[in-house]
Amino acid sequence: MGILILNQNMITSDSIKKWLENKGAGAFDFILKIAVAIVLFYLLCKVLKKISTSILKKLDKRGVDQIASRFIMNLIRYGIIIFAIFTIITQLNIVKEASIAALVASAGVGISLAMQGALSNFAGGVLLLVIKPFKKGDYIVIPNANVEGIVEEIQTYYTTIRTILDETVKIPNSQLTNNSVINKQGDETRALIVKVNVKYDSDIASAKNILNNILDDQSYILDNGKDVFVEELGESAVVLGILCIVPVLKYNIVRRELNEKIILEFRKHGIEIPYNQLDVHITEKK
Repeated sequence: MGILILNQNMITSDSIKKWLENKGAGAFDFILKIAVAIVLFYLLCKVLKKISTSILKKLDKRGVDQIASRFIMNLIRYGIIIFAIFTIITQLNIVKEASIAALVASAGVGISLAMQGALSNFAGGVLLLVIKPFKKGDYIVIPNANVEGIVEEIQTYYTTIRTILDETVKIPNSQLTNNSVINKQGDETRALIVKVNVKYDSDIASAKNILNNILDDQSYILDNGKDVFVEELGESAVVLGILCIVPVLKYNIVRRELNEKIILEFRKHGIEIPYNQLDVHITEKK
């Protein structure tokens, strides 16, 4: 019985020794390759970051558009990193080239279908940088997304916009290239139109005079292009219109202040703003 246990222990020791001789060296070699690959990847990322930062600083000094320069640098950096990953893996024999090629070929169709949205956003980002319908600092309006604000950055897949409510909104680039975008930053001014209804029996000349005084008291309204007019003869009211030119960034401030001042001044001077109503006349049948 003692001999049998001894033989079993000897067999176990021999098995471990053989495994270490046959498999252990290979496992240690594989772990070593993984460690080398991680170190090389870390060093590559550090070097690329320093080089890209240095290049971006030089481009900024030369007045190159920041959005375009950062987009292109990120594109180049990520391309180099992806290429380096495949190179490190193949050169260290972590994975064979044939296996990588087969994996890429088999996964290519699935990846392309799954990333249709991402690819369209990427293509949209390239188009925005080439066509340049707007640039950093422009005030744009995207009607379909009901978003407007200042362009902060055009990234690989999204464009970052800072709204008037100081919110950060990221719009997919494909949505900007496939839909209408209004750039309000052409000359840093924007036309503002405010419409207000007054009753038909109101003194129209007095109402227009009040609106002109409100425009004159508003500090953000520019002197050129101010006008007060009868816009429309509606079903139950006369529609008066105000047209003025304001700085792009003050558009919503001026619009809100005008609305408040109009209703207060109209109430003060007895000019009524009618609400929708229906007059029903009943006649008795004789």
